[in-house]
Amino acid sequence: RPDAIAWLLKNYPELSDAQISRLIGTTKPTINSVRGKTHWNAQNIKPQNPVGLGLCSTRDLEMAVIVARRRAEKERVEAAGTAGAPASSEE
Repeated sequence: RPDAIAWLLKNYPELSDAQISRLIGTTKPTINSVRGKTHWNAQNIKPQNPVGLGLCSTRDLEMAVIVARRRAEKERVEAAGTAGAPASSEE
């Protein structure tokens, strides 16, 4: 699982920890330890596709990426919209 986590973090940084957790059946602390390279076996982790490892299906991975990209785009649009909007003043 740590190999799959490393691959997902490298190739799809837009995936949330919760999505990764559901996709390959791991815990958020494990994801954070792989991300921070503090995992007990960090020196031996080699990023590998979770589909090839049999941890998820291609369809599940594609759907998670689509959802993550939509969420990221929505957040980007909202941030751009609020950054250019004038501050409202109450009188």
